[in-house]
Amino acid sequence: MVIKHLSELLQIKELDERTEAIRRGFSSFTDSVDVTGCEKEALIILVNLTFPKKAVKDVLDKKHAKATLKDEYHLNECIKQVEWFHTHNLKYPDIRVSKQRLIAKPIVPQRQVLSSADCSPTLGWSNNSAKINLAKLFVCYFYWQGRLVCLANIFCGGIPKEWLSAFKALGVSAKSLNVISAQVQLRLPQSELPSYVDKYSTQVLMPYHDSYTSITPVVSHGLQVELQQAASRREGRYTHLNYNRPGAVSELVAGLGGKVRCLNYPPKISDNKSNFHESMLTRLEHGQSLFDQYALLRNEFPNALDKLVDNYTELAVKQRRQAKVASLKQVRHSLSAWLAPLIEGRKAVEENDVDIKAGLLNQDGIEWQLLNHPDSDWESLLPLLFSHLNFMLSNSNKTRKYAYHPDLMKPLKNQLLWILKQLSRGPAEVVDAKKLQRYLHLKNISVYDAQLLSNPYCFGLPSLTAVWGMMHNYQRKLNAMLGTTIRLTSFAWFIREFDYVKGTQLPEFAMQGRKESEFRRPGIIDKRNGDLVFDLVIHIDGYEDDLAKLDNSTTKLKACFLSRFAGGTMHGPSVNADYEWCKLYENEDLLYSILSRFPAYGKWVMPTKHSINSVRELTVLLENNASLCSVMAGYMLLEKPKARAGSIAPLHSYGEPVIGLASCDSAIDIRLQGQLNFYRRAFWFLEAKEQFLLMKRI
Repeated sequence: MVIKHLSELLQIKELDERTEAIRRGFSSFTDSVDVTGCEKEALIILVNLTFPKKAVKDVLDKKHAKATLKDEYHLNECIKQVEWFHTHNLKYPDIRVSKQRLIAKPIVPQRQVLSSADCSPTLGWSNNSAKINLAKLFVCYFYWQGRLVCLANIFCGGIPKEWLSAFKALGVSAKSLNVISAQVQLRLPQSELPSYVDKYSTQVLMPYHDSYTSITPVVSHGLQVELQQAASRREGRYTHLNYNRPGAVSELVAGLGGKVRCLNYPPKISDNKSNFHESMLTRLEHGQSLFDQYALLRNEFPNALDKLVDNYTELAVKQRRQAKVASLKQVRHSLSAWLAPLIEGRKAVEENDVDIKAGLLNQDGIEWQLLNHPDSDWESLLPLLFSHLNFMLSNSNKTRKYAYHPDLMKPLKNQLLWILKQLSRGPAEVVDAKKLQRYLHLKNISVYDAQLLSNPYCFGLPSLTAVWGMMHNYQRKLNAMLGTTIRLTSFAWFIREFDYVKGTQLPEFAMQGRKESEFRRPGIIDKRNGDLVFDLVIHIDGYEDDLAKLDNSTTKLKACFLSRFAGGTMHGPSVNADYEWCKLYENEDLLYSILSRFPAYGKWVMPTKHSINSVRELTVLLENNASLCSVMAGYMLLEKPKARAGSIAPLHSYGEPVIGLASCDSAIDIRLQGQLNFYRRAFWFLEAKEQFLLMKRI
């Protein structure tokens, strides 16, 4: 990020262009300007920004600024707006929340999630939209002597001599400044949380000690600002949400014109869901290759190869290493997808599910060899397979330049060798099943109109806490029906289908108005919904007697199945389905033999070990790793839970939703990495502490 100095903007000669550049420089959704040495000019600009654009054509009008500072009524109105400064916006996204603000103490950062603890501490404003310009005097941020500050911060920390001189030049005495400083400090405490929960504020029940606490999610102004600034620098991929009354939401949303950007990293689920055995025979009959040629043509593969060829001279050593590792991982994913039809075809041939007629394949060709070669000797096929890979690369204009490239020969060969070694590996040693655990496999679960905006910053995967909440509710219903104390501790999640629902849903009718005397719909809030089909593998712990009851209660397992997930409607498969969709497993080997045959078009949503320390690091990771998705990963608590009026539970706390990372790995990747890796890596659990409630790798 390059910080511009105010003096650069002052040199623009054309009035309209200069004014527009200065207004953008002092807006919250773009990178702030440095005003060191230009304190007087900065003060003139801040004062003139308290008027609408039509009222002040030149924000450098010193005469107008001087007259404004002498207008006690106008100045007092600006000071009053400090009462509505916040660190977290209670009115986002529902503007009906009123007469409350939230100023939270800094929270402790957590390595694997991104929160306001990883951002510069900044204040936002939200109240009456008619007063929005008046707030700009004290809330617009700028760099001064290396620090990101606003005028309110300067007044609260003792007014430096440079700013004393600036105010004096505009006719404000030191005595008047002391009065203004005292009024600002009075209205801006170190922390302030509402004494009651507004009826329009969302509340979520989460575990706390041996009971539950209600959490109201609130968006962090600092994190939201840095995401908007990253979007303006074109770092990362974004979609936008529309707000019809942006001035009533916040100064930030008003500056954006009601178009708020959020990260756009949905899982990449293939639309090709044809029956594999039928498609394999059809391709052979038409003389087509069994290799998935499109895996080499998707942008992720050429992009990864480009990065391996590049010298990364513009990056630091750590960034070069991270970029290289990410590129090699993407190459491995793409090559696995390229080989996936043959890997599945080999299993089908071994189990006699597919009968390949004589003449359909050349018995000396690589495809026949891969389908029929002994498992123990797959590595011997490396030269033939590597030659075929380069041949296929040379057949496409998009990938021709990579064929036999001297900088790619070694990495491509090494990745192919790793895949062949994994395929040559024998089955894992059978480990005695743990008697006090079970795995519940829920297959082909359909959800309609699930919320894909998992938190205010992320669009794509439904919230991980929504999956955990559904699982925990399932546990409660099972224990109530069976009279047991079993625990559903963690889950692995496989998404088979993923589709967006176009348009915005109308809210339901309810009693509205100031006195709740009108039966009508509330205002529309832009949300994103989608339909998905997934499998869930749930790990279950419990006493031996309780697990024995569970083993004999398959019908009750289905009866307790829930109907809601992530705000959408959830269904099991049709009653006419010819497979068991709700099944218990005691043996991990047997379960893995089923899971390893999942279709190649789906994705496992896996935990990662990536640490995130800034928005910049997050966007770099997402851009370098095509399999990564941003996701709602839990809450950072802004206070210790306590009794609060309006809460749906005995205890209540305000919580900040955080951004985590999930890796969407294909079924082929999971198969290649093996059973032990799956049970170590694939399961999510909720870690509940005093300061946070986060979804993590078990």
